[in-house]
Amino acid sequence: MKFKIERVGSDGEGIAYYNKKPVYIYYTYLNEEVEAELFTNKRGAFEANLKEVIIPSKYRREVTWPYYMQSGSVNLLHLNYNEQLKYKRDVVNFLLVTKLKKETKNTKIELTVPSDDELYYRNKSDIPLITINNKNHIANYLRGSNQLFPVDELIVEDKVIEKTAKLVVALMDKHKVYAYNAKTRKGSIINLSIRVNNKGKVQLTFLTKYKVKLNFLINDLIKEDKNIVSVYENYVPKYKNFFDIYDGELTLLKGSEYLEMYVNDFKFYLTPFAFFQLNTKQAEKLYNLIITKADFNKSDIVLDAYSGVGTIATHVSKHVKKVVAIESIKAAVNDMDKSLIENNITNVKTTTGDFVKIIDYLKEKFDKMIFNPPRTGLGEEVCKYILKSEPKQVIYVSCNPKTLVADLKSLSNKYNIKSITPFDMFPQTSQIENIVILDLKQ
Repeated sequence: MKFKIERVGSDGEGIAYYNKKPVYIYYTYLNEEVEAELFTNKRGAFEANLKEVIIPSKYRREVTWPYYMQSGSVNLLHLNYNEQLKYKRDVVNFLLVTKLKKETKNTKIELTVPSDDELYYRNKSDIPLITINNKNHIANYLRGSNQLFPVDELIVEDKVIEKTAKLVVALMDKHKVYAYNAKTRKGSIINLSIRVNNKGKVQLTFLTKYKVKLNFLINDLIKEDKNIVSVYENYVPKYKNFFDIYDGELTLLKGSEYLEMYVNDFKFYLTPFAFFQLNTKQAEKLYNLIITKADFNKSDIVLDAYSGVGTIATHVSKHVKKVVAIESIKAAVNDMDKSLIENNITNVKTTTGDFVKIIDYLKEKFDKMIFNPPRTGLGEEVCKYILKSEPKQVIYVSCNPKTLVADLKSLSNKYNIKSITPFDMFPQTSQIENIVILDLKQ
């Protein structure tokens, strides 16, 4: 069937219409005419598989990565980069106009901050593995499924990550160690978690379903690549999906406990479970922009919630009197404590705990509050806490525009939404980060 793309959705998908109902067609763009195969998806909505682009958009570009139409890892590779930046700002603007028009009539919506690197920018990736005919391969997930297929090339990961993964897979073949197969329950290694720093040094973690001897493999690995400075095993016998990894038994098998990461003038010490922004160069811009946009002064007491390893708290610390940094993952707090000592920072107090659960125990009066929550956003309880506490300014770093809009709707009862800056942390994907500055109404 032929379709005309009339809109673009928040997941990067083109939207056409059939019998006055929307049809979602991935890898297409506004005003394109395409040939696509119509079907009804699991949610009962119309979707169509792209077969041919009959009339392309002027913003379409040639895609040379052979796995693009299969992989769920990227979805905007067919658009030139400037149009990707415009698209991301348009998504944010559309949500504001439709959900927060009154509340944002005086809000400055900035241009999307571009990434220096359009490809090969991720400093960490969890790479699934697959075994075919007793040979291991790095893999990707088919878009919208949990099915794996083998790939020979990665497109957004740092090239050191791909090189490391291919070396590990080759040594797994040599030592007859195989990827875990959920259907047959054979094999042992579910994926490789690989993190690389600015200097090309690597922290590698084997995620295992069953215990397996890795010492000979690791010895060969270290001999062949001196840049691998840290090797862990994360043993998760009850593994069902990615969220189970934090319930694993993490063991250092070889090398350093930490991988050192460098951002601006600071050094951070990371263990495998520590959250750290995945685009290092863009993270530097993010933290610098927070300092530029926020109205910090030397008398401020600042809350940094969902603080990870304390990257934001560290950057803010020299501009304020005190920062209270709260993070739920104990390993990340331990990493933060070490990093603070190494960076000679004494005015950041760290606390371990689920922020929603410890709200009632926070007795400190905060002048400013910084939030960098997961995709679920702040939610009702945190918004209530902010509105009750009335800090003079809130800095909200969001990775999900939809939950951001819901939170801003609530916070706008007492706060002016001063500015929103879309941030491209993940080029070639429809993911959008935003920095929002909110000032208490006078």
